[in-house]
Amino acid sequence: METVGKKRNRWDEPKEEDAPPAAAGTATESAAMSSSVSAAKELAKEALQKAQRAAEMQRAIQSGMSNLVGLSAVPPTPARPPTVTLDSQGRLVDERGKVIQSTARVQATVKANQGTRVNPLLEDAPPPDVMANKYYDPRMALPGHAREQRKKRAFSFVAEGHFSKRADEIRAKAAVEQLLREASSKKVLKADAVIKGGLKDQTAESSSAPRPMTVSAATLQQKLSEVPAVEWWDKPLLRDASYSGANGEPVSALVNPEVITHYVEHPVPIEPPAEPAQPPPQPLPLTKKERKKLRTQRRLAAEKEKQDQIRCGLVAPPAPKVKISNLMQAMKDEAVLDPSAIEAKVRAEMAQRIKNHEMRNQARKLTPEQRKEKKRRKMLNDPTGGGTPVTLYRLEQMPSRQKLYKIDINAQQNHLTGITLLADACNLILVEGGPKAQRRYQKLLMHRIDWTDLPAADEDDDERDETEERRKKSAEVCKVVWEGFVVKPHFKNFRVEAARDAAAARKTLKDKGCEHYWDMASSFDADAIEADDDDDDDDDDDD
Repeated sequence: METVGKKRNRWDEPKEEDAPPAAAGTATESAAMSSSVSAAKELAKEALQKAQRAAEMQRAIQSGMSNLVGLSAVPPTPARPPTVTLDSQGRLVDERGKVIQSTARVQATVKANQGTRVNPLLEDAPPPDVMANKYYDPRMALPGHAREQRKKRAFSFVAEGHFSKRADEIRAKAAVEQLLREASSKKVLKADAVIKGGLKDQTAESSSAPRPMTVSAATLQQKLSEVPAVEWWDKPLLRDASYSGANGEPVSALVNPEVITHYVEHPVPIEPPAEPAQPPPQPLPLTKKERKKLRTQRRLAAEKEKQDQIRCGLVAPPAPKVKISNLMQAMKDEAVLDPSAIEAKVRAEMAQRIKNHEMRNQARKLTPEQRKEKKRRKMLNDPTGGGTPVTLYRLEQMPSRQKLYKIDINAQQNHLTGITLLADACNLILVEGGPKAQRRYQKLLMHRIDWTDLPAADEDDDERDETEERRKKSAEVCKVVWEGFVVKPHFKNFRVEAARDAAAARKTLKDKGCEHYWDMASSFDADAIEADDDDDDDDDDDD
């Protein structure tokens, strides 16, 4: 600590006799350090004087060049900011080693802490008395009150682009502040390096390292506020690179209409960069009874909603359905006064209701084309969705022309595809189609067609027994070989073909990729299958 009351020299350097006492062992080292520090100070003073003289010469040159015509003024080289260090006692010391004394006065910066300024000349002046004025009317408000109220109630319109311009200014200001903040942080880091490295190292570094270029806030603001004369998306549409014409022409006259066509560009839709949503849960299939119950509930809810609307007056109530049976109860006095007129009116209403009902039914009735399509859809529809049903039949005898016609025409009417293949070794019928059509066609082949061609006879007991026996034999003529499903049908229509032999018949099916049907039909043995079924039944009985 310094001794109070002692004088300091001009450069605020402590005298040799005022220096604090040091240890006896470090006297020689302190003397050497004081000599080196004094030498460094002298060098720093000379460098500072040279820098000041160079700055004065630069300013003189710039002032002389600014008077020249056609030459832009070169901005003056900014002076290097002074370097401040800390001494061993923690005080601020400048480049010359002088302690910097703070001359700032403590003053209030908050409005609440600032004292109220009072003008002493107006301290005794009384405020004007409005009520003392001879023109004062107590029924009216104070002067300016109505005007202020009108200003508050008036519309305050905002010019177009006001807020966008303000936002651009705020963004530009924030960018300038960010750049200045980065520049100041670099200066602070440099000052810290100078403090840590010492005055000598800083002097050597400042003489060798180039000075960083500083940019003023006004320059940054000007660069950030530059707006192109024409936006890039408008350049293909304008004749010239300007929004204003030579003679004050409107913008529409500057547009090049040849560039604009009637084509509209539709961007290709792309999938969003996210995982696809989970599929919704599938509703459970309802039974016929559940569907009927659900339909009844929907109809009751709709009827209840309609009644509520009628009760609230939103919908007009329907006209009463008066009949001859309830004529006297519904009309009462009117029916007693003129029963003939009321009866005629009721009959007319009844006829109109019947007519409306028939018209609604006629409107819901399907056209012949729609009915045909519905029938075809029911024949082809497969509710299981497991493929196309296929049935393979085998005929033990050659059918007649009449039976072949029935086989062919019924297959076409039921929208079935397949083939009837006739050969000496085997006769087969292959049909593909919907389940309902398959049931109808199987009923035709197995029950409706009489394969024995029995003639009409009297109803005698002997003849009846013979007829039953022959019908049993007729049932053995047509047999079902196989029933199943295929992925897709092999035939596009139904036809009847006759083959010369078994090889030709198999080749016909091989061309369609289903020759295995011929192998199944030719090797089919109904008696062996029935015997196996009987054995299985016997085994079940034994169990």
